[in-house]
Amino acid sequence: MKVVGLTGGIGTGKSTVADLLRQRGWIVIASDETARSIMDTDQALQAELRAILGDDIQDEHGNMKRALIAQRIFGSTDESAARKRAVERLIHPRVLDAHMDLLLQHRDAGAPLVAIESALLYEIGLEDAFDWIIVVDAADDVRIQRVMERNGSSREDVLARINEQMPMSEKRGHADFVITNSTTRASLQQAVTLVATVIEALPDPETSPMDAD
Repeated sequence: MKVVGLTGGIGTGKSTVADLLRQRGWIVIASDETARSIMDTDQALQAELRAILGDDIQDEHGNMKRALIAQRIFGSTDESAARKRAVERLIHPRVLDAHMDLLLQHRDAGAPLVAIESALLYEIGLEDAFDWIIVVDAADDVRIQRVMERNGSSREDVLARINEQMPMSEKRGHADFVITNSTTRASLQQAVTLVATVIEALPDPETSPMDAD
Protein backbone atom coordinates (compact mmCIF):
# COMPACT_ATOMS: atom_id res chain seq x y z
CA MET A 1 0.00 0.00 0.00
CA LYS A 2 1.31 3.45 -0.91
CA VAL A 3 1.34 5.97 1.94
CA VAL A 4 1.36 9.64 0.96
CA GLY A 5 1.81 12.68 3.18
CA LEU A 6 -0.10 15.86 2.40
CA THR A 7 0.99 19.06 4.11
CA GLY A 8 1.26 22.82 3.78
CA GLY A 9 1.04 26.00 5.80
CA ILE A 10 -2.06 27.68 7.16
CA GLY A 11 -4.16 29.12 4.33
CA THR A 12 -2.44 27.22 1.55
CA GLY A 13 -5.51 25.11 0.85
CA LYS A 14 -4.30 21.65 1.81
CA SER A 15 -7.80 20.70 3.00
CA THR A 16 -9.19 21.68 -0.42
CA VAL A 17 -6.56 19.49 -2.07
CA ALA A 18 -7.53 16.67 0.29
CA ASP A 19 -11.17 17.03 -0.79
CA LEU A 20 -10.19 16.92 -4.47
CA LEU A 21 -8.16 13.77 -3.86
CA ARG A 22 -11.12 12.18 -2.07
CA GLN A 23 -13.31 13.00 -5.06
CA ARG A 24 -10.76 11.14 -7.15
CA GLY A 25 -11.21 8.08 -4.93
CA TRP A 26 -8.25 8.46 -2.59
CA ILE A 27 -8.53 7.64 1.09
CA VAL A 28 -7.37 10.77 2.91
CA ILE A 29 -7.09 10.85 6.69
CA ALA A 30 -7.16 14.38 8.12
CA SER A 31 -5.05 14.89 11.24
CA ASP A 32 -7.19 17.82 12.39
CA GLU A 33 -10.31 15.66 12.29
CA THR A 34 -8.54 12.87 14.17
CA ALA A 35 -7.36 15.34 16.83
CA ARG A 36 -10.86 16.81 17.19
CA SER A 37 -12.37 13.35 17.60
CA ILE A 38 -9.83 12.43 20.26
CA MET A 39 -10.34 15.70 22.13
CA ASP A 40 -14.11 15.15 22.10
CA THR A 41 -14.00 11.57 23.38
CA ASP A 42 -10.85 11.06 25.47
CA GLN A 43 -11.80 12.13 28.98
CA ALA A 44 -8.28 11.62 30.33
CA LEU A 45 -6.95 13.98 27.67
CA GLN A 46 -9.68 16.50 28.45
CA ALA A 47 -8.63 16.55 32.10
CA GLU A 48 -5.00 17.10 31.13
CA LEU A 49 -5.98 19.92 28.77
CA ARG A 50 -8.03 21.61 31.48
CA ALA A 51 -5.03 21.46 33.79
CA ILE A 52 -2.96 23.33 31.19
CA LEU A 53 -5.51 25.72 29.70
CA GLY A 54 -8.15 26.17 32.38
CA ASP A 55 -11.44 24.54 33.30
CA ASP A 56 -13.40 26.98 31.13
CA ILE A 57 -12.20 25.35 27.88
CA GLN A 58 -15.23 23.04 28.20
CA ASP A 59 -18.82 24.19 28.32
CA GLU A 60 -21.48 22.85 30.69
CA HIS A 61 -22.17 19.97 28.31
CA GLY A 62 -18.52 18.91 28.16
CA ASN A 63 -17.93 20.28 24.66
CA MET A 64 -14.50 21.69 23.95
CA LYS A 65 -14.37 25.44 23.22
CA ARG A 66 -12.00 25.30 20.26
CA ALA A 67 -11.84 29.04 19.67
CA LEU A 68 -10.84 29.60 23.29
CA ILE A 69 -8.24 26.82 23.11
CA ALA A 70 -6.75 28.36 19.97
CA GLN A 71 -6.69 31.77 21.64
CA ARG A 72 -4.68 30.38 24.54
CA ILE A 73 -2.10 28.40 22.59
CA PHE A 74 -1.48 30.69 19.62
CA GLY A 75 0.24 33.97 20.20
CA SER A 76 3.55 35.72 20.53
CA THR A 77 4.05 35.35 24.29
CA ASP A 78 6.31 32.79 25.92
CA GLU A 79 3.34 31.58 27.96
CA SER A 80 1.31 30.84 24.83
CA ALA A 81 4.26 29.02 23.26
CA ALA A 82 4.73 26.90 26.39
CA ARG A 83 1.03 25.98 26.48
CA LYS A 84 1.14 25.09 22.78
CA ARG A 85 4.10 22.75 23.29
CA ALA A 86 2.40 21.10 26.25
CA VAL A 87 -0.82 20.54 24.31
CA GLU A 88 1.06 19.12 21.33
CA ARG A 89 2.91 16.67 23.59
CA LEU A 90 -0.44 15.36 24.75
CA ILE A 91 -2.26 15.20 21.43
CA HIS A 92 0.36 14.19 18.85
CA PRO A 93 1.12 10.71 20.26
CA ARG A 94 -2.59 9.93 20.42
CA VAL A 95 -3.11 11.09 16.83
CA LEU A 96 -0.14 9.01 15.63
CA ASP A 97 -1.50 5.90 17.36
CA ALA A 98 -4.93 6.46 15.80
CA HIS A 99 -3.41 6.91 12.35
CA MET A 100 -1.32 3.77 12.68
CA ASP A 101 -4.46 1.80 13.53
CA LEU A 102 -6.27 3.27 10.52
CA LEU A 103 -3.35 2.53 8.17
CA LEU A 104 -3.26 -1.09 9.32
CA GLN A 105 -7.02 -1.40 8.82
CA HIS A 106 -6.81 0.00 5.28
CA ARG A 107 -3.82 -2.22 4.45
CA ASP A 108 -5.69 -5.30 5.69
CA ALA A 109 -8.68 -4.23 3.58
CA GLY A 110 -6.48 -4.10 0.48
CA ALA A 111 -6.45 -0.34 -0.06
CA PRO A 112 -3.87 0.56 -2.74
CA LEU A 113 -3.15 4.06 -1.39
CA VAL A 114 -3.80 6.13 1.72
CA ALA A 115 -2.89 9.77 2.27
CA ILE A 116 -2.56 11.56 5.59
CA GLU A 117 -3.15 15.29 5.72
CA SER A 118 -1.06 16.94 8.45
CA ALA A 119 -0.08 20.59 8.82
CA LEU A 120 2.84 19.66 11.09
CA LEU A 121 4.21 16.70 9.17
CA TYR A 122 7.74 18.10 9.00
CA GLU A 123 7.63 19.90 12.33
CA ILE A 124 7.15 16.67 14.28
CA GLY A 125 9.57 14.66 12.15
CA LEU A 126 7.17 12.35 10.32
CA GLU A 127 8.57 12.75 6.80
CA ASP A 128 10.27 9.32 6.78
CA ALA A 129 6.95 7.60 7.44
CA PHE A 130 5.70 8.34 3.91
CA ASP A 131 6.55 7.04 0.48
CA TRP A 132 5.96 10.50 -1.04
CA ILE A 133 5.05 13.90 0.34
CA ILE A 134 2.89 16.53 -1.37
CA VAL A 135 3.31 20.13 -0.21
CA VAL A 136 0.54 22.61 -0.96
CA ASP A 137 1.75 26.20 -1.19
CA ALA A 138 0.29 29.62 -2.00
CA ALA A 139 1.40 33.23 -2.08
CA ASP A 140 1.57 34.81 1.37
CA ASP A 141 -0.99 37.52 0.59
CA VAL A 142 -3.41 34.89 -0.68
CA ARG A 143 -2.93 32.79 2.45
CA ILE A 144 -3.47 35.74 4.77
CA GLN A 145 -6.64 36.85 2.98
CA ARG A 146 -8.08 33.32 3.02
CA VAL A 147 -7.58 32.87 6.75
CA MET A 148 -8.88 36.35 7.56
CA GLU A 149 -12.07 35.65 5.59
CA ARG A 150 -12.44 32.11 6.95
CA ASN A 151 -11.79 32.74 10.63
CA GLY A 152 -12.44 36.44 11.03
CA SER A 153 -8.84 36.79 12.22
CA SER A 154 -6.81 39.96 12.03
CA ARG A 155 -3.86 40.20 9.65
CA GLU A 156 -1.53 40.30 12.64
CA ASP A 157 -3.00 37.09 14.10
CA VAL A 158 -2.63 35.28 10.78
CA LEU A 159 0.96 36.44 10.40
CA ALA A 160 1.70 35.19 13.91
CA ARG A 161 0.30 31.77 13.00
CA ILE A 162 2.34 31.68 9.78
CA ASN A 163 5.52 32.64 11.62
CA GLU A 164 5.01 29.80 14.11
CA GLN A 165 5.19 27.23 11.30
CA MET A 166 8.17 26.01 9.32
CA PRO A 167 8.85 28.36 6.39
CA MET A 168 7.20 27.18 3.20
CA SER A 169 10.52 27.39 1.37
CA GLU A 170 11.82 24.61 3.64
CA LYS A 171 8.73 22.50 3.16
CA ARG A 172 8.93 22.83 -0.60
CA GLY A 173 12.60 21.90 -0.47
CA HIS A 174 11.79 18.62 1.26
CA ALA A 175 8.74 17.77 -0.86
CA ASP A 176 8.44 15.15 -3.57
CA PHE A 177 5.61 17.11 -5.20
CA VAL A 178 4.52 20.74 -4.84
CA ILE A 179 1.03 21.97 -5.69
CA THR A 180 0.62 25.75 -5.97
CA ASN A 181 -2.80 27.06 -4.99
CA SER A 182 -2.70 30.80 -5.57
CA THR A 183 -5.15 31.30 -8.44
CA THR A 184 -8.30 29.51 -9.61
CA ARG A 185 -10.05 26.32 -8.59
CA ALA A 186 -9.67 25.04 -12.14
CA SER A 187 -5.92 25.55 -12.01
CA LEU A 188 -5.75 23.76 -8.67
CA GLN A 189 -7.79 20.88 -10.04
CA GLN A 190 -5.37 20.49 -12.94
CA ALA A 191 -2.37 20.45 -10.61
CA VAL A 192 -3.99 17.91 -8.28
CA THR A 193 -4.91 15.67 -11.21
CA LEU A 194 -1.35 15.76 -12.54
CA VAL A 195 0.28 14.93 -9.21
CA ALA A 196 -2.29 12.23 -8.39
CA THR A 197 -1.85 10.60 -11.80
CA VAL A 198 1.91 10.44 -11.35
CA ILE A 199 1.69 8.94 -7.86
CA GLU A 200 -0.90 6.40 -8.96
CA ALA A 201 1.43 5.30 -11.77
CA LEU A 202 4.45 4.88 -9.51
CA PRO A 203 5.24 1.37 -8.25
CA ASP A 204 4.22 0.49 -4.72
CA PRO A 205 7.40 0.53 -2.58
CA GLU A 206 5.99 -2.31 -0.51
CA THR A 207 5.87 -4.59 -3.55
CA SER A 208 9.15 -6.29 -4.37
CA PRO A 209 10.11 -7.09 -7.99
CA MET A 210 9.47 -10.76 -7.28
CA ASP A 211 5.97 -10.01 -5.99
CA ALA A 212 5.31 -7.85 -9.02
CA ASP A 213 6.07 -10.76 -11.31
